[in-house]
Amino acid sequence: MKIRATAVLLPLALAACAAPSEFDGEMPQFTPSRDGATFRLGQTAKVVTEDVRYHVPVQWEVTVDSPTTARAPRSAEHAKTLVCFPVAFTPVAIGDFSRDVTVALPELVPIDGSLAANTADPGYCGEPTLTGYTGDLRENDTYTSYVASWAGSADPGIVGTGVELHSHDATLTWK
Repeated sequence: MKIRATAVLLPLALAACAAPSEFDGEMPQFTPSRDGATFRLGQTAKVVTEDVRYHVPVQWEVTVDSPTTARAPRSAEHAKTLVCFPVAFTPVAIGDFSRDVTVALPELVPIDGSLAANTADPGYCGEPTLTGYTGDLRENDTYTSYVASWAGSADPGIVGTGVELHSHDATLTWK
């Protein structure tokens, strides 16, 4: 009797621990910004990201604001000035799934026209509140990130005047 009970309970226990299948839930109507779109600083774009394992989506509104400049701290070697672009990420819809996942966040880089610009640690600009972990995200709350560029003390290099966003499906630009 003891062996039979174990044989019945073991498959039930294994089924309870099995990984969930891919996301197949409903998401609200959302039209992402078209690949290659260019925005003015302060305008909002729409982007969808998802986690790599279960494909749980998050629909984002992303706004890149005009930069601020500040004198570079001594720890920013060879930099005279920092250029900080604040970026607001608002998740307008988060896929409802049986477990919390971490979605990939778009890559944000400073640009000058079509050129890649000097990149600085965004931590010089402020403490980001953005996370891709769905357990930390709340729909319609805004999370902050930064894109940082710098002008050198001896040679300015290529200083960022805009921001480029790279996601799985699109490349968007703010100028």
